[in-house]
Amino acid sequence: MIQQEISIFIFLVILLAAIYWVAHLPYKWTVALFKAIPTLLFCYFLPSAFVSIGVIDISQSDLNGTLSKTLLPFCIFYFSLGLPLKQLKKIGKISLLIFFAGSIGVVIGGPISLWISHWFFPESFNAESYKGMATIAGSWIGGTANQMALNSIFNPSADELAKAVTVDVFFGETWLAILLFLIPFQAKINRFFKAKDASYMVEMDWEEHSTHKSFTFINLLYILGLGFGMTQIAQILSGILVGYGEGQAIFQFLNKSFWIFLMSTLFGITLGMSPLRKLYAQGGDVISTLFLYFIIASIGLKISISHLFSTPILLFTGFIWIAIHGLAIFVVGKWLKAPYHYMAIASQANVGGIASTSIVATAFSPRLTPMGIILALLGYAVGTYGGYLSALLMKWISVTY
Repeated sequence: MIQQEISIFIFLVILLAAIYWVAHLPYKWTVALFKAIPTLLFCYFLPSAFVSIGVIDISQSDLNGTLSKTLLPFCIFYFSLGLPLKQLKKIGKISLLIFFAGSIGVVIGGPISLWISHWFFPESFNAESYKGMATIAGSWIGGTANQMALNSIFNPSADELAKAVTVDVFFGETWLAILLFLIPFQAKINRFFKAKDASYMVEMDWEEHSTHKSFTFINLLYILGLGFGMTQIAQILSGILVGYGEGQAIFQFLNKSFWIFLMSTLFGITLGMSPLRKLYAQGGDVISTLFLYFIIASIGLKISISHLFSTPILLFTGFIWIAIHGLAIFVVGKWLKAPYHYMAIASQANVGGIASTSIVATAFSPRLTPMGIILALLGYAVGTYGGYLSALLMKWISVTY
């Protein structure tokens, strides 16, 4: 039985490598399996399976707590560092307005869907249900890093988190499929919305987001040094702010984790305007994504697969929630007379991440890929705080039960 924290971590690294090795095998059964069940779900739930059968004992360790305190601020910092502020002007106000309309749809969709679901199924929700849903809000505005940040802030139960992860992945993949399915009908959609400049494509000279990185010893050292340095500063400043705000009503919802992630985001955006931003393109993005998967696997240690049997009710909630997001996107798109490719890319930048947004953008035209990446990075920058606001609204709804 594996008990020591470092041993559990090593086991998870090996497990993640094995999952991705199997996922990339060129066999029909592996292709079919990972097409039906996203790789991310295996990363969440396989660690849980090893805990259930007794291979791993987590009773004497808190690996997720350790990684969340050290690696998650690192990830938030680098995803914020990668936001190219100068390029935001080039993608135009229409795409930005639609993106933020989708974000607002997620923010208000959470409390509305929770209220409707509780009205139909009051026995399935309690005053703590909003905590798991908060992680969905973070994911659907930003991405997995924001979801993990809100998990650290609100600490939902294993039951609520398991249901939230399933709903997040299920509707995230379903929404992506819907957006891609509608692409052949974009001419009809554009006519219905009376879209202006339906054939317009954003021209951008921005190719730094490559999956092929040339790592060097000194580069890797700089990336790790900067990331962990900013994390330590954020930890120190957040401790000071928590002490300063103790006993003040305005600070009652702002715990230390919130301040750490806020500081990490602000540091990233600020240094993103300096030459240090090159470290993101030189490998900071890849390392941050790797660290994020370590955190995902460590969360999986606490999740029990048996908790998933209560998910169907939350699927109803998720359906209403994603529908409100879609409605916000299409109403504002209609108002702005925007072409379908603007709406699809902005929506996926909310609900998905960089990879899935790139897929949607490239399906229209490779020239739109940089626009999709920039909007997805913007989602990482605002996702934690939009999700936090949605969580507070859901908490307000919950106390009325």
